[in-house]
Formats: sequence, C-alpha cells, structure tokens
Amino acid sequence: MAIVDFSVKRRLDEAIVADTPVRIRAYAVISPTEEALNYVLENVLTKYDRSELIAPAYTIVKEMAINGAKANIKRILFAENNINIHDMAEYDRGMEIFRKNMNEDWMKQYAMKAREMNLYVDIVLDFNPHRLILEVINNCPISHKEHDRIREKFKKAIHYDNIAEFYLDGGDHEEGAGMGIVLITMLLKAQNLDPHLFTIHSDYVSKTIARVELPITDEYVSRRHRYLQEA
Repeated sequence: MAIVDFSVKRRLDEAIVADTPVRIRAYAVISPTEEALNYVLENVLTKYDRSELIAPAYTIVKEMAINGAKANIKRILFAENNINIHDMAEYDRGMEIFRKNMNEDWMKQYAMKAREMNLYVDIVLDFNPHRLILEVINNCPISHKEHDRIREKFKKAIHYDNIAEFYLDGGDHEEGAGMGIVLITMLLKAQNLDPHLFTIHSDYVSKTIARVELPITDEYVSRRHRYLQEA
C-alpha cells in the first residue's frame, strides 16, 4: 500500500528507525489508517527479519481497531435510542438495532458522530528487536455484561482449531458472530503462539484496551509469562 501523505511517511520512517512507538488516532478504520498500519508493520517486521508475521499482525490490529470503533458507535446508537446498556433486555434490543443497520455508509455516518463526540480509538504499535505489541485503546468502557460475553468468547475460541469449526458449532451471533476474537486466536495459534497473548480489559469508567503481544525472538518472555513465573 502506498501512503499518499509524504509528511506522514517521513514521521513513520523516523519512528521505525528509532524503535519509537507509533500512535494513530481514528474514528473509523478507513484507507489512510489501513495504509499507515500496513506500512509500519511491513517495515518493522522486515527490519527484524520476521516478515512472516506481517500479514497476521496487520489482520490482528485491524480487527481490534474495527471492533473498538464499532464499540464507540454502538454507544452513540444506544444513547440515541434511550437504551440502558446495563439492562440485559435493553442491551439485546440495542444490539438488534445495531445489526439491522450496520453497513458501510451507516458506519461512516456514525464515525462522523463519533468524531464530533470525541469517541476515538488509539492504535499503538510498540516495537523493539524483541517484541511487537499491538494495542487498541478506545475511550469508552465496556459494560460488565459485555465483559462476561467477551470472556465466554475467549473460552470458546481457545478450543477451536479453525474458523470452520466455530461456524459449525453455531458461533455467537452477537456483533459479527464473535468472529474477531476467534480470528485473532486462530492467527496466534497458526504462528505457534499462546492465544493468551491476546487480552481485552476495561476500567469500566473511561476506556477499553485490546492488546496482543507478539514475540520477535524466541528468548522473549511475555508480560503474562513473567507474571506467571513470579506468582
């Protein structure tokens, strides 16, 4: 992919050379954002001689960013329809409205509303010769109900070996059939990486963070494994 804006390319090149984290703010995942993400990942992972990780890393971070943007848009929709996100029946009603209306033009319209309301996703690529951390932070918390559903999706995804198994098992028709969590889990497994390197958590007040930690070297010990070793 080519980055049209030369000044953006120059700043990204400087960050790649210096191993400085790259942060991209977005309200929806559109072409310029995709191009910047692909450019950084392609150059960083080629620099570290791990080009086989370019495609899975790009798919993972893009999926997390899309999900973060959708979460913000969902909040706007719920507010417009006076839906109480903490009430199960109300939440399900809101999700039905969300699924029925979701298409590209509708998402663009709500992305504009998200910008006006300062509801964003910050995409952070933090890299050095030992690891690549992909992090998506959206300034909107998840509800406890959403947290429980995410945990259930993680539990299910960990047992699948491929996407086909997920669909044959009936999937979960909430928000794209839970495809995002399953897809990211499958991509990690395909690289012989621990799927627990993928986490989602929220402070339930102001933000939600999706994070994947990709080892670059075999010697690198992930944050989770360091914690388990110290426990």
